[in-house]
Amino acid sequence: MKLKSILSAAIFTGLFSTAGIAGTITSQDDNVVVGYWHNWCDGRGYQGGNAPCVELKTVNPQYNVVNISFMKVYDIAEGRIPTFKLDPTIALSEAEFIAQIDTLNSQGRSVLIALGGADAHIELTRGDEDALAAEIIRLTDLYGFDGLDIDLEQAAITAKDNQFVIPAALKMVKEHYRKTGDNFMITMAPEFPYLTANGAYTPYLTELDGYYDFINPQFYNQGGDGLWIEGVGWIAQNNDALKEEFIYYIADSLINGTRNYHKIPHDKLVFGLPSNIDAAATGYIQDPQDLYKAFDRLKAQGQPLRGVMTWSVNWDMGTDAANNSYNQQFIKDYGNFIHNQLPPVTDMTPTLSGIVDTRVELDSHFDPLIGITAKDYQGNDITADVTVSGSVNTNQVGDYLLTYSVSSDDETTNQPRKITVYEILPAFTGITDTTVVIDSEFDPMQGVSASHPTQGDLTANITVTGEVDTNVVGVYELTYQLFYGQDNQQNMTDKRIVTVVTDAVSDDDWQVGSTYVKDDKVTHNGATWTAQWWTKGEEPGTTGEWGVWR
Repeated sequence: MKLKSILSAAIFTGLFSTAGIAGTITSQDDNVVVGYWHNWCDGRGYQGGNAPCVELKTVNPQYNVVNISFMKVYDIAEGRIPTFKLDPTIALSEAEFIAQIDTLNSQGRSVLIALGGADAHIELTRGDEDALAAEIIRLTDLYGFDGLDIDLEQAAITAKDNQFVIPAALKMVKEHYRKTGDNFMITMAPEFPYLTANGAYTPYLTELDGYYDFINPQFYNQGGDGLWIEGVGWIAQNNDALKEEFIYYIADSLINGTRNYHKIPHDKLVFGLPSNIDAAATGYIQDPQDLYKAFDRLKAQGQPLRGVMTWSVNWDMGTDAANNSYNQQFIKDYGNFIHNQLPPVTDMTPTLSGIVDTRVELDSHFDPLIGITAKDYQGNDITADVTVSGSVNTNQVGDYLLTYSVSSDDETTNQPRKITVYEILPAFTGITDTTVVIDSEFDPMQGVSASHPTQGDLTANITVTGEVDTNVVGVYELTYQLFYGQDNQQNMTDKRIVTVVTDAVSDDDWQVGSTYVKDDKVTHNGATWTAQWWTKGEEPGTTGEWGVWR
């Protein structure tokens, strides 16, 4: 590992109006595990899984190179020089993003910006070299990037003058940082069919020979592409039965420049793989032993590879179609092996899935095992072995703690779960204070109802206590009681004031020819009304909900 500091600002060969900002570039001299980081949130996988957005600081520390995806042309109307824009859905501010890159650097880890991607729209023409180099330096100094990874795919590889402009610009950038003692890292991620002797990536490899740090080809998503080996036959990239042979022979061909492949030195070749079956259509290694054995064969012939790359850290931290976590299995399988050149110790801990804190309605049914599954370390279903300690009383509001346990291969997993029993209360309608005229009829249930979101209409469960004597002027109180819940064991109450008034005209009665101002009160048709503003001749009860009389 080399940590190299930019000691002073410098103008880049007189081509740029701003000086390099003093900072630190972290480059890698030893083995690498490279992981790509998504500058977006969520993404559906090839098998229906999901890759969440993650913060850089949560990326497993055994990924000592993290590539930020992507630097690209976001809108061709803004120009053809690619740039980088932090996606706001990541929920990181620019300052937080920069701080997290600095944190990874402080751990001796490199953060590169990846140029390209499937929707890059990069089509540069001769003369763009200076502008591209300037933008790379600007982004590097702004965010603290430690290098750039060329990740052009398909048409973008040969579009316009990309094969000339990009290497030329990167040479300028490399030399710019060399002047201050820094090694700006240059890497590439070509799809392996483009690495033949006259393949589309040859101009990048030849022009940047002596400048690039390593190449991490994509050995996935290429279906039946592969190579012919005497005595073995055709070995396709998607042939799981010959995975060890494919890894060994394709690497051997590249590091020796044989079988019509362009030569990449063994200490600059990093083997690119998908993190799981959702990250790529093909190329996932079902048995890590295939890679261990192939790498050991290369090491035995004196040509050990530099490491492994994966698409992507987000998929390594993602979930499958059933929402089961991939549990960072890629880095568990290959992190220690690459950094220590020893196969990792197998983690035989069983896993539990479906355990999430849950809210349960009062008096409803709750089964603590519904939706819960368990697997042993080999992926075998051991759900039947799950035990639950603790209990939930669905007849009592409150929080309850359950602990789920499962054991396999002398390993036990325990996981807590909080169950909240909550109550949804019913609601009365129509219970309002009322004025009635003496000797008129009054039904205490007229216009009154009760309902519950799940139990429906509960009006029939209302009882009324108290009486109103409409033959006697006075103020009467009624109490409404509603019974609800399982076996109607719960109840709630509300009160209502009923005022019986004389029908004789009094000073309080509304008069059509009288003038009323705000807050004047009158009685009319057995009800009391309050004026909201100046009025005359407007009859209470006819002006609507938002009218003058309320």
